[in-house]
Order: sequence, then structure tokens, then C-alpha cells
Amino acid sequence: MNKAILINKDLCKECGLCVEVCPNKIIIKKNSNGISFRDDRINLCFKCGQCMAICSSKSITVSGLSYDKDFFEFSDDKNDENTFYELIYTRRAIRNFKKRPVSKDLLEKIVRAISFAPPGYPPIKFEITVVNDPEIIKKSLPHMVKLYASLVDVMKIPIKRFFVRKKVGTQKFNLMQEHLIPLLKSRLPELKEGIEDTLTRYAPALILFHLDRNGVDASEDIMVAATYGMLAAHSLGLGGSIMSILPPAIDKNIELRILFKIPESNQVLSSIIIGHPKYKYRRGIKRTIKKVVWL
Repeated sequence: MNKAILINKDLCKECGLCVEVCPNKIIIKKNSNGISFRDDRINLCFKCGQCMAICSSKSITVSGLSYDKDFFEFSDDKNDENTFYELIYTRRAIRNFKKRPVSKDLLEKIVRAISFAPPGYPPIKFEITVVNDPEIIKKSLPHMVKLYASLVDVMKIPIKRFFVRKKVGTQKFNLMQEHLIPLLKSRLPELKEGIEDTLTRYAPALILFHLDRNGVDASEDIMVAATYGMLAAHSLGLGGSIMSILPPAIDKNIELRILFKIPESNQVLSSIIIGHPKYKYRRGIKRTIKKVVWL
């Protein structure tokens, strides 16, 4: 008997929905034997839970998963597309925050939303660090300023620019050259003097996404999860922004890694600053996709 996936024949309605939704086509339906499995593919089961999630009779069970522990029931309410579009229409990147802490309860709801983001394949491979102490974030700023000041100096020297380009690749290098370096040059004087904070933006809370650098690549999973986190924050009346400028600094600076308790083997890949919006936006900005091809 197959122990990875079990079928309760007494409960199974043989509807075949589990067959349809299994991403690796492990489950099959035979007229004579009802629902069965392909022995040559059973090892491909990565416990995504699709078959259990769709089974109306709860007759199928994947080893390690439980209907009571690992699933929750959907309500009968229909999805309202207007609610979704209202959410994404009204979300703005927020970089100005009230001097008001974010409650742990709200941050826990954001973390829960992040956990709903679908991974490329289970289980979720990234880790997150939730920083809910503005003083810790404030302590990180001088280290970031020092690191980015050194980067600006490096980019002034042609031979060093060559090696930076070789290390990060053409696309990232162009982004650095055309966007990051000009911004840093204009911001660093005020950052060094403590006049302004255009890196962490005086955010009261911060979420860092990091991943085992020796594991599998789940960077795309992190970007999806960060987006879920941003939308969740907006739905809760908070605001924030995905900050691509923070992870490289934290990842490369030992003091910052210690400050944020990043495991030695992990690479920091994304971050979200979160807080209560200081201002209310009145309108959205229309954006145009560079090119849309319909086939």
C-alpha cells in the first residue's frame, strides 16, 4: 500500500478532482480501481496539499498533512473583484510615517499574509526577521551610510567598476550606475550629518527576508511574499515600501547581520519598511507597461 498518499475508499466519491489538480500528475483515475497513483511519480509529491484542499469528502490524505492542523475552510462568500481592485488601486509606496509604533498584532497579521504567498514548490524556504523596535533600525543607519559611501568611492575608479560589473551582471550594474549611485551622491551628505534618513525612512518597523545561500533559489518566492506583505499592510491601514537598497547593505556588513540576528548561512534578499502613514494620498498614478503583446 502507498504510504505517501492514502485514499479512504469508503469516503471517496471518485469525482477525479484530485487527479485534475495534482501538479505532478501523481494521482490517476482508473475505471476499475477508482482513484490510484502512479508508482513512478509518487516520489515527486512535494506535499502542496492541492488534492486535500479540493476534496469535498476529505477522503485523500498526504503523509505529514492533516485536515485539522494544516487546512482551514473557506467561507461561502464570493470573491468581489471590486474589493481587490480597490485594494491595489489605492495602495501607494509609503515613505513618510507617523511617530507611532506598529502593534505586534498588526505585524502578526502581515506575517500571516506572507505565509499565504504560494512558493514555487513547498515548503516555504525563506525566513523572515520582524524588527519592531525603531531604535534597532536607527542603530543600523550609520553602518549603511558607511557602506554606501564606500560603494560611491569604488564606482569612481574604472578598474573597480569593471570588477563590480563582472560580479553583479550587466542589468544590476546599469541599475546601480543610472539610479543608485546618483541618488547616493545626492543623499550621502545629509545622511552622514544625520539631517535626513532616506534609507530606512524613519520607519518604526521592518521585515527582512533571507534565504540559505547554500540551499535552493527561492528569490522569486520572496518577491511574491513581499508583495503579499505590502498588500496586507495596506489593508490594515498601514503603509510601507519594499526597499531594495537595504538588503545588500545588511547582507555585506557583519555589524548589521549581528544587529538583525541574520544567520551566518543566510543571504538577505528583500525588505519591507512598515508604519502608520503620515499623509493620505488623494489619487493614484497611471502607469503603462512598456509593451504588451497579444497572441
